[in-house]
Amino acid sequence: LAQLQCKFPQIGSIEDLVKAVEKAAQSTSEEQWIRGWGMDYAKYPEGRMPTRWDIDPVSKNHSVCIVHVSGHFALVNSLALKRAGVSDNTPDPKGGKFVRDQKGRLTGMLLDAAMQVIKQSGVDVGSHGPDIGYQATIEEIVKDIDRACRAYHKVGITSVVDPQVTRREMPAYLEARKQGKLRIKTTCMFLSNHLADMKALGLTGRMGDEWLSIGPMKFYCDGSLIGATAAFYSPYENQPENRGYTFWNEGELRALLLDAHQSGLQVGIHTQGDRAIDMVLGALEEALRKHPREDHRHRIEHCGYPTEKQLERIAKLGIMPVNQPRYLYEVGDNFVANLGEERASRLIPSRSELDLGIPVVLSTDADVVSYKPLDTISAAVTRKTWQGQVLGEGERISVGEAIKAYTISAARSVFQENQKGSIEVGKAADLVLIGGELLSIPGEEIPNLPVEMTLIDGEIVHQAG
Repeated sequence: LAQLQCKFPQIGSIEDLVKAVEKAAQSTSEEQWIRGWGMDYAKYPEGRMPTRWDIDPVSKNHSVCIVHVSGHFALVNSLALKRAGVSDNTPDPKGGKFVRDQKGRLTGMLLDAAMQVIKQSGVDVGSHGPDIGYQATIEEIVKDIDRACRAYHKVGITSVVDPQVTRREMPAYLEARKQGKLRIKTTCMFLSNHLADMKALGLTGRMGDEWLSIGPMKFYCDGSLIGATAAFYSPYENQPENRGYTFWNEGELRALLLDAHQSGLQVGIHTQGDRAIDMVLGALEEALRKHPREDHRHRIEHCGYPTEKQLERIAKLGIMPVNQPRYLYEVGDNFVANLGEERASRLIPSRSELDLGIPVVLSTDADVVSYKPLDTISAAVTRKTWQGQVLGEGERISVGEAIKAYTISAARSVFQENQKGSIEVGKAADLVLIGGELLSIPGEEIPNLPVEMTLIDGEIVHQAG
C-alpha cells in the first residue's frame, strides 16, 4: 500500500508506466529504490512486456523494481542489474528465469526466484518461492502493518492469514503486537525455507493466541496463472512452446511435503496448473499413506485448474482448496487469452468442489487482486470478467455459500472454528454490519454495498461517517 501503485487501469500502458517511474524519480533520493506494485502489461495496448530500455531513460540514477500484479514477476532497470552484478551471461537461478531478447540480452523482466537475485529483500528464500518483500527495518514494517490494519477495518476484515512470513516479517508482527498496532487477528504461514529451523526449535504445530498465531507452512509448487508460468500438461493457448514450470522436481517436492507432514505440520501449497496439482496430490497421498493423520487439514492455495479426477482425489484426501474467485473478474480476460475459453471457464471450480463435499475456502490473495471481501463474494456469485464475459456459469455459487466459505470454512482451514467464523455464544464478537440486502441483491451490485461497521471482540474498529 506504500509503494508506487501500478495497477490497471490507473497505469494502462507502457507509456503510463514510464511516466509514473519518472514522477517517482523526481521525489525519491538516489540511494533509495523506486518500488512499484501491480503492473499488468497483458492489458496494455502495446501488446508486449515492458523492458528495462523503456524505463532506463527516466531512471538513470535510481534502482527500479516494479512487481507484476501476480507477485511472481518484476521489471527492473539497467542500474538495478548493474548494482546486483548481473549481466547477460548470468545463468538463470533454480526456480526462476531472467527473460532475454532474441539476442540473449536481459530485458529486465525477472520471473519468480530471479527477483531475489536483483532486489534487496533481507532474507534468502532460495527456490522456495517468489519473494515480493524488501529489506526494511522493523519499524518500517510495523508502519506497513498499521497501514494495512486501518485499510482492512474499513472493508470489514477482522482476520487474515499471511501466506508468506519469514524472519524478516515475524519480528515486526511481534513488535506491532507489543505497540498495539496489530489490530487484525493474524495467522502466519512460515515459508518452507524455514522448515529446518522450525523443526530444530520444535515449532511443529500450531501455536499463539487469537491475535497472532503460527498456522500452516507455505510451500510453492508452480508459477502463476496470470503470468502463464503455472504448470499444465497442455501448452498455453497463445504460447505453444510453454507449459509453465515448477519450483521443484517431483522427488524434491515429495521429500519436502513428507518431511513437513511427518513433523506434524499443516501445509498450504501454492498450486495452479493440472500438472502441478498431480505432483502435490501424489506427494500428499504418499505422506498420508506412510504417516496417517485423520485431521490434517492440508490446504491447496489457489487450486486453479483441478480436473474432475483430481477433485475426487482432493475430496478423498480431505484437502481444503483455498480459492480466489476475484481473479476471474480482474484478470479473467487474461486467462482466456492464455488458456483459451474452455480451460479458462473451468478455473476455480467452486461449485464442483462443494458438490463433492469439499470444504471450499474463499480468500483474496491481496494485493494481487482486491482485498475487499464483498468484491470476492461478488466474483464467486457472478464469475464475470472485467469485460463482462461469464467464465464457467455452472461453477457459480450462491451468496450464502460464498459467505460460509469466507467465514466458518476459512476459520476451520486454520483450526480456529471454535473461536470464530460464526455468530454463536462463546465465540469472538468479530462482526461486520453491511448496509443493504446482501443475500438478495444482484451479484454485480454486492461490491457497492457500504460497510457500516466493523467490530473485533465486540469493539468498534470502524464506523462509517
